[in-house]
Amino acid sequence: MEYLPQRRFDSKLLTGAAGVLLCFVYAMLYWPVWASVAKALISFTAAAGLQAADPVMGKKYIAAFAEGTFFWCSISAWIWQTLIFGNYGKYSLTARQPIAGIWYTFVSFVCGLAAYLLLISFIGIWWKPFNLAIMFAPKNGEELKLALEGWETANFYVLPVIIAQIPFVSLFQKKPWAGNLKPPLDGLAVMMTSSFFALLVWLAMFIPSFMQLQLGGHAIISQPLGSWPAVLAFCQGFIFWFLIPAEGGEGYPYKYFTDKQPWLGLVGLVIAFIGGGLITPQIYLAAIAAFSINPGVNPYVTAASLELSLIVTMLCWHHLFDDYPGADKEPKLVKRVLARVVIWLAGGTVFGLLWLNIYKILPFAGNDLGMGFPVMGILAGQFALLMVFLYFNTFFDKWPLVYSKAVSPKVPHSINK
Repeated sequence: MEYLPQRRFDSKLLTGAAGVLLCFVYAMLYWPVWASVAKALISFTAAAGLQAADPVMGKKYIAAFAEGTFFWCSISAWIWQTLIFGNYGKYSLTARQPIAGIWYTFVSFVCGLAAYLLLISFIGIWWKPFNLAIMFAPKNGEELKLALEGWETANFYVLPVIIAQIPFVSLFQKKPWAGNLKPPLDGLAVMMTSSFFALLVWLAMFIPSFMQLQLGGHAIISQPLGSWPAVLAFCQGFIFWFLIPAEGGEGYPYKYFTDKQPWLGLVGLVIAFIGGGLITPQIYLAAIAAFSINPGVNPYVTAASLELSLIVTMLCWHHLFDDYPGADKEPKLVKRVLARVVIWLAGGTVFGLLWLNIYKILPFAGNDLGMGFPVMGILAGQFALLMVFLYFNTFFDKWPLVYSKAVSPKVPHSINK
């Protein structure tokens, strides 16, 4: 027998809409389970430290652990598997869904855990906040405080992974390795090179964002960009702009300048850094002040949330709606790219403003349903939803909206794409 992919809906828009609904339901279900398991695990291993520490700090520690397991095993691992290695080995057991997706989700967790242990345990030999014994099993309040600092700093290695490793794919198109090395060697080359830059960015921006280091009683670091919320706003604007060419922009707007590497990638980085990281947050800050959006909340946090909503909308449209309209609907490149840009900006703005008002009632963002499990908050809550979109498309091939139908290889057939 031969198995061919079949859509339950002929329309990409219907498939995408159904996918959004399914993914939203999945997010409502999986996060309470994930967070409850994480809470139970760390409450057992860190029982002594939690008992000795201030309850508020203990709650932050549990939340940081749950967040860390998600960041390492879900977000970072997905970037490495899908974007850098091209989902190599996804169908090594079977091409049938949902088995292939379940298998690759397990691989994701293993990859994330292995990367965490490789990086953090090595640093933790000499850095007490990263010492695994302290991070997982603090014995008193002081050790728990160190562990919290370690978890928060380690967790946000995810942002250097996003802002330093994804551009090697979205802007530089894996050059010079793509086409010169066969999978998975091309992915390994990209992984090793991009990891160097991710570690550099983590050291430069994110370690000093969390660790107030001193030498001889003198502070030896300053707060990057003035505050942690400002860093978040910079990152979200930067991410949105460098994703455009690969997530529906078909190489534009950077192809207006050049289509040759590495110049295309370098131009893209400059535009994303200036237009996305520096200018975009300021535009949002001005709008937030003018229209009194989300009063009482740090405006940089609100700006970062609104920027992230654009990213979520862009990636949702790319992965669930297949970058509608495609060339079959709109043969003119400029028109179809502009149509997508309008969808991202309009849909992302509506979603962003709606999110500011509803995230507190959602169990993956701000509502623990009276069960006491950690929730992800205004920013990470959007990532909790976004990752369902990404896994749904890349690991599970949109199953069950797209499924495998058995056909006889001897009988002529057509594919309902």
